Parts: sequence; C-alpha cells; structure tokens
Amino acid sequence: MIRMGGADAFMLAYETPRSYMHTFKVAILDPSTDPEGWSYEKFYKDFEDRLHLVPMFRWKYARSPLGINHPMWVDDPDFNLRYHMRRVNCPSPGTHSALCEFMSDIYAYQLDRSRPLWMSWVVEGLESGKVAIVTLVHHAYVDGVGAAWNLQQLYRPEPGWKPEHVPEWQPRPWPSWGKRLWWGARDLPKVLMKNLPGVVSGIREKRALVKRYAAEGRPAHPNAGMMHQTPINRDLSYGRSFVCDSMPLDDLKSVSKAFGVTINDVFMCCVAGTLRRLLSDMNYNPDQHPLIGGTPFAGVRPEGWQGLGNFATVDYCWLNSDIEDPEQRLHASHEAAKEMKEHLKATVAAGADLNAIMQVCPPWVIAFVRWYINRKRGAIGFFGNAVLSNVPGPREPIYLNRYKLDSWFSTGQVFDGSCINMTMWSYCGRANLCILADEKIVPDGWVPYQYFLKELAQLVELTPDAIAADEKPAA
Repeated sequence: MIRMGGADAFMLAYETPRSYMHTFKVAILDPSTDPEGWSYEKFYKDFEDRLHLVPMFRWKYARSPLGINHPMWVDDPDFNLRYHMRRVNCPSPGTHSALCEFMSDIYAYQLDRSRPLWMSWVVEGLESGKVAIVTLVHHAYVDGVGAAWNLQQLYRPEPGWKPEHVPEWQPRPWPSWGKRLWWGARDLPKVLMKNLPGVVSGIREKRALVKRYAAEGRPAHPNAGMMHQTPINRDLSYGRSFVCDSMPLDDLKSVSKAFGVTINDVFMCCVAGTLRRLLSDMNYNPDQHPLIGGTPFAGVRPEGWQGLGNFATVDYCWLNSDIEDPEQRLHASHEAAKEMKEHLKATVAAGADLNAIMQVCPPWVIAFVRWYINRKRGAIGFFGNAVLSNVPGPREPIYLNRYKLDSWFSTGQVFDGSCINMTMWSYCGRANLCILADEKIVPDGWVPYQYFLKELAQLVELTPDAIAADEKPAA
C-alpha cells in the first residue's frame, strides 16, 4: 500500500465525465532498426517483461473510507495486461494527420477506476512501417519528471537490452474496508504534522511577499483569479482535438542564443503569438490585455519516488499576447519568465506553493474548488487562460529491445476555463510540440500548430539582425 500525496489525490478528485485527468504519452517506434522487423507478439512480450520496472502499472486506487485521508495505491489482484493493451490499425494510408485524428478520439476515453488507470493502443499501419504506442496514464500516478524517469526504465540507450531477471507477479492481498479506515486514521496525524505547520507559515510568508511587491512598486504577480475570460476559456465539452509534430530544436536554440534568452522564453513567446492569432480568428481583440499561463515546475522528489507521485508545483506568468511585434514580445516573455521563477523560488522556500498546500487539503476542499470553477462557466481556470509546459527529454536515441524510439510526444490535461494545453518535449535534437484543446473551442488543432510555426519562423528571420547588433563594436 502506498498513500497518495495531496497533488495525486487532487488529480483524482478534480476529474469529471468532461474533465479527464489523464496524460497522453505517444511513442513512435521505428521497427526497421530490428533485423527481424515488427512483431506485435514480440513487442507485447518485451513490454510484459519490463512491467516490474514500472510497478505503478499494476496498481489501482483504493479510497480511504469516510474520506479520512488521501486515497491509496494497492496491487490489483486481477491485473490483466491484455485488457490494458489494445491493438488497432491506422486507416490507410496511415498518415500522421490520420494518427492525430485517432488520438483525438482516444484522449476522450475515460479510464475505468475499477482497474489500474492506464491504457495503451498499439497503432500499426503507419507510413514508413512505423508503429505508434498511444498511452493514457492518469496524472494521479506521476508528474512529468516522474514520467520521463519511467520512460527511461522501459526504453534504454542500448539496442537489444532486456532485463536479466523478470520476477513473478505476486500481488499483495486487497485490504478490507476496516483496514483501510484504520490506516487512514493512523496516517492522518503524521500527514498533518509533517505539512500543516509549513503551509501555515508559508501562507504568511506569501502575504508578506505580496506586500513587498507593492512596497517596491512592482506589479502584482499573476494568478488564475486575475485572468480575463476570452473565447478560449469556457466549460469543457466531452470531445478533444489533439495534434502533435516535430520541428528542429536548433531553430529555438538559434533564437535563444541570438537574443540572449532561454529556449523556454522562445517557447512562451511563440505560444503567446499563437494565442493572439487564434483570438483574432475568433473576433476577439487580443490587444485588450495579456493572457495568463499556468506552468508546472519540477519539485524535490523524495528518495525512492523517482517514478511515482506528483511533486511538481504550478505558478503563473504573463503571456504577452497583447504585443504584436515578435521581438518586443520575446523580450517581454523573457521578463515574465524571470519574474515567475523569482516568485516560484520565494513561494517554494516559504512552503506556500500549490503542492505543499494540496498535502493538507481534504477531498471536500478540492471538490469545492472544482464546483466553484465550474460555476464560473469558464471565467476562471485553474491554469489561467492556457496550460503551458516545456520539458527536456533524452538527447540520444533510446530503444525498446531493438525498436528505436523515433519520436516522443507527451501532454497533460485541459480544465474547465483552461481549455488549451501546449506542451513541448525535446528528443534527439527535435522539439516535439503537442496541442490539446476542447474540440468545441479549437476544432482543428493544426490551425494553432501552424500559427506556432509561423511565430517561430518570424523569430528565426530576425536572428541575423540580432546577431549583427550584438557583434557591432561599441562607439
């Protein structure tokens, strides 16, 4: 039995039939690197032999009776890999856009809580003989950093690697209602004593930080309550649109180097420009105000929890969609990101970040937050106007046995009020961008994807002038 943390429990409690709290993990395999070619049976056996390296795949959740504590992860005594692994064929000719249409439908599949909270579709019939492993994994299991760790347990740098020993699966007995009640009551004082004092003092420190900002004449740090409602901020429907594709990471690096900013600043600038174009298409004037983006950040992981649990926290930044000029917007994005990092460092040090607060929140508090946001009909979103994430992935190729991982895409969720998620992972010199949105708001995800490419191209075109200005000798 493993007790969930507060952020893990939040991901379960926040879920509704329209608001899915699973993440999307998409691995595109290139079977040509295996002399024997593709075999579903071989892939299935290789995956089965690696399950012990990612033990959470055999866990299902168990409530704490009476809501006395956070839920638990418990071995599923009836675990059946055949249920979680589905084999399908992409419609001919197996284009990437056809795969994205399939994945849009898959994302709107709600996971069965009576089983471990994940599902994989093995999609054959893709162009060039490639195969996609499309996986839903509930966010209650793990955050982005933990997911990256698990990825590198299943996939390795050495072609042909196999585990030397595959232990027999021996599930522990399912705990009774009474035992779970006792465990919940037993663990509650420890949970509160460990976290509550720091949260109380942290909230005081955060209030002092707000006062210091005001005393220094600095603008208030953005938060979800400050967002303006726009056409991309509504209650969620049941459907999703999802697209993903790759672009050269060197394009982002060249802009970063030329303008003296980070790759994440470039990403934020392009996201802001994308949303500016999208709002204009919806007859909404983007010059009225900037947007607010919610961004997850990695937290400190306790020893032994590398591939489990949510230890990330969330902070907010200004998305300068109100600035038309791309170079000005890039510099504004740099300042916004710098301010967010300073604010996050101060709040984490004070113990008032979101992850710390979630540790002491009972389930009814999370349910109230969900009800309140839903009642506002999109006027407030947990992640502000849009969800953003930029995660560095492996720099060198990795393999499942001899199948090379050709591309890797990953995205999180959208929320009531925060209906678009733009996530970028790097892998082997490529920047892999995913755009997930509510299909009623963004029916065609390729539209914002192309907008992102145009914004990046504009910045790339400006880099020679930026480099020349930087190299110009001082007068």
